[in-house]
Amino acid sequence: MSPSYTSLRALPDLSLFQFRTGKSGSILIRLRFARLRTSVYDLSVEQRTVGKTAGDAFCDAFFYSEKDAEGLLSTVIQIIELYTGRYPGRIIRLRGNTHLQTVLFKVILRVHHDLLCPLFSIDKEGGRRLFPFRRSAGDSAFLLKRRADSALPSHPIRASVRTRSRLFGNLVHVELEREIIQQ
Repeated sequence: MSPSYTSLRALPDLSLFQFRTGKSGSILIRLRFARLRTSVYDLSVEQRTVGKTAGDAFCDAFFYSEKDAEGLLSTVIQIIELYTGRYPGRIIRLRGNTHLQTVLFKVILRVHHDLLCPLFSIDKEGGRRLFPFRRSAGDSAFLLKRRADSALPSHPIRASVRTRSRLFGNLVHVELEREIIQQ
């Protein structure tokens, strides 16, 4: 279940999104789209615990609930929805830099496969078709491309966007900023 309201910060070209999650916004998440090759953009996820020292890292799991995890999954999908709405010809490559990021992308593709398939073509890197519930340890990179016949027109982009996610139905607010500084 998606949260009823999503608040994001982003650069004007949507190459970087930032939001907070976890108990009292204790985790700062950044999603960055970086060009890998022509029309293919890597999506990387960075996370940082806010207001804690490096010695407190073992406590991070306690700041993340099941509701937070569901919110994280739907927020990542909503960011992909916004980005591909602005750049429908771009292919998004989901390949985790860590084992945890790879698992996050696999969970998104498996749990929300029925929601994503009408809107995106989803393949494994190398042109192999994705079968979401078939276990394969070698699957670490996936490609998403918005379908040309998708029922979702792109979102207009201004200095601030207040819209409703067409995938989840919740309100989404994006503040576009010239520079995003980790806080």
